[in-house]
Amino acid sequence: MKKIFTLLFLLPLTLAFGQLEGTTWLLSQQAGALVVGSADWSNIWWQNNAGDLTTRACLFDDSVVFSANGDFANGMGSETWLEPWQGMDPEGCGAPVAPHSDATGTWAYDASTGDLTLTGQGAHIGLPKVINGSEISDPSTAPDEIIYNVTFSPDGNTMTAQVNVGANAWKFVYQKSGTAGGPQLNDVTFLLDMTDYAGTFTDVFISGTFNGWSQWDNALVALGDGTYKITLPLESGNIQYKYQLDGWAAQEDLTMAGACTVSDGTNTNRFLDITESTLLPIVCYESCEACEGGQGSPSDITFMVDMSQYTEDFATVFVSGTFNDWSQWDYPLTDMGNGMWSGTYAIATGDMIEYKFQLNGWEAQEDLVNAGPCTVTVGDNTNRALTIEAGGMALPNVCWESCDICPTSSIEEGTSSFVVSPNPFNSNVNISSNHWIEGIQIIDLSGKTVKSFTTESKMITLELNDLMNGVYTIKITSNDSVSTKRIIKN
Repeated sequence: MKKIFTLLFLLPLTLAFGQLEGTTWLLSQQAGALVVGSADWSNIWWQNNAGDLTTRACLFDDSVVFSANGDFANGMGSETWLEPWQGMDPEGCGAPVAPHSDATGTWAYDASTGDLTLTGQGAHIGLPKVINGSEISDPSTAPDEIIYNVTFSPDGNTMTAQVNVGANAWKFVYQKSGTAGGPQLNDVTFLLDMTDYAGTFTDVFISGTFNGWSQWDNALVALGDGTYKITLPLESGNIQYKYQLDGWAAQEDLTMAGACTVSDGTNTNRFLDITESTLLPIVCYESCEACEGGQGSPSDITFMVDMSQYTEDFATVFVSGTFNDWSQWDYPLTDMGNGMWSGTYAIATGDMIEYKFQLNGWEAQEDLVNAGPCTVTVGDNTNRALTIEAGGMALPNVCWESCDICPTSSIEEGTSSFVVSPNPFNSNVNISSNHWIEGIQIIDLSGKTVKSFTTESKMITLELNDLMNGVYTIKITSNDSVSTKRIIKN
C-alpha cells in the first residue's frame, strides 16, 4: 500500500514540505478550527464555535513556528487558554504553564505518510493536553515526542493536524500567518452497497487524501441489507478516495467504475469536489452507480389516479413530490380514458418519497387531510407517502384526494355481455358470460397483451396473482362478439 500512497502524494506533499518550513502558523479564525470526535470521525463530540474566537482569543493568537533548520517553537505570549488540569478552574485565559510555556524543540516531516513529529517536552500543536493515545491530566507528564498526521489545502495556506487519543481523535486547523480565511468543514455522507461483493469481509473503510489513505480510520457503519454509511466533516476542495476492506486486505478496482473516478495512469480512485455539506447517492462497490436492483437503483413506478369524480375543468394531471423537487411541469400523466390518468417514472429504490397529484402546473392540488392511510402529515402538510421497492411498482388506482378507488368509479364498459368479479381483485378473477367464451386477453395500459387464454365455457376462473398491480383491459372473444372491460389489480 505504501506505493499507492507515494504515487498519490508525491507532488502535493513535497510542495507542502517546502511551505511548512520557515513559516509561522496560527489557529484558523473560524468555527471548527478545534474539533474532537470519534476516532473514525463518524461522530463529532465538540468543536469551537464563532463565539470562541473572542472568548478564547488568548488561544487563537498562539503561534507555532517551523524553522528551516529543523527547530520548532510554540509562541504563547503572556496569556493562553488554561484548563483545570493546569490549575485554572473554571477554565479561561492565564499565564502559560510549564513545560508548555513557549516550548521549543525540533520537527521532522515524512512526506510519504503525512506524519509530522515534534520532539521536545511541551512542544505541541493545538491543545497541549492532546498527545498520542491519550489526553494528559498533569503538565509534568507531557511526553518528549508527539506525532501528528497533517494535510494541506491546495494553496498550501491551511494545515490540518490530527491526533488519535484512543477512542477519540482531535483535529486542529491552522492558517499560515499573513493569509486570510480558512477551510470550512462540510458534513459529507457516503453510502455504499456491498450486496454484489462475492468475497468475505468484516469491516468496510473509506480511505483517501483526507485521512492519509489510513488503514484503520473511518470505518463505515452497517445499516443492514448490505448497505453501509459514514458521515465525515471534510474541508471544501477536491479529494480522492476509495473503499477498502479490513485494513487494505482488499480494495476497490475502479478502472472500469465510470465517471466518478480519476486516474494518473497507474492508480484509479474515486474523485469528489466538496463545496457544501451533502448526502451522496448510494453506489455499488467498484462502481459509480447503484447496484442493479439494489438501493438507489432506478425502479419504474406507475402512478394512477381516477379523476372521474373531479367536477372542475383541467388539462393535465401531474405527479409532484420529493423525488422531483415538487416540480410544476415535470412528470405529467397520460389520459387513459374513463377518467383514468397514468404515468410511469423511474425513482431510486429505497427512497421514502412524499407526493401528490396536481393539475395544470399547481393551478389545483389534492387536499389529502382526510384521504386515508396512504398519507403522512408533517407540520401543516399532508402528502401521499411511499417507500420505493426494487423491480418496479404499479401503484393501485386511487381516486383524486383519496387512498381508495372512487366509490362509483365506472370501470365497466358499454354493454359488455360478461361479468368479472371481484373487481378490483387481488389474485383470481371469475368470468361468467351468456355466450360461449372462446378467447381471453389481458392487456396492459401500453396496449401489450400480457396474458391470453383459450377455453370453451361460459364460466372460468383466471389466476392472475403474478400480474403487477395496476389497470388492465380484459378482452373476451365469443363466437359472435368481442367485448371488453377495465379491471384493476390491487
